[in-house]
Amino acid sequence: MKKLLMSVGVMLCLNANAQWINKNVNNDFDKPHRYCYVNSSSIDYLGLGNSNNEIYFYMAGGYYCDETPTVELAFIINGVAKNFSVDGSISSDKETVYILDNLLANTDILQAFKTCSTLKIRINDSICGTEIYSFKMSGSTSAISFITNK
Repeated sequence: MKKLLMSVGVMLCLNANAQWINKNVNNDFDKPHRYCYVNSSSIDYLGLGNSNNEIYFYMAGGYYCDETPTVELAFIINGVAKNFSVDGSISSDKETVYILDNLLANTDILQAFKTCSTLKIRINDSICGTEIYSFKMSGSTSAISFITNK
């Protein structure tokens, strides 16, 4: 998983546009899989992965201190913010914040995800402080279709 995230990071540095990118991965060792991402800057990106038909939603590329940060999501839809707050979790290398274990199970967030033009994420980290990230969401509906193999 760490090598996958590093390879995504390298690809992000090469790709500066702000639209969801869909990728098929087959390294000939693990089961082939799909993932999608969109980047905010050269180090932060938002991603979707599929594990046993559960779509996990995460942000990676930075360094996060708290094991269980509160993650606030502001989906901007027609100029109006639709806000959600979830308990996130951090990867062991502290470079990934898992926002939702299964995006498909939360229909309100899924609908906002598909229809927003911009997503702002605030990570309230009790150790390192608060950071706000912004992502353009062009192509998010096609990313969901791609990641669910539909």
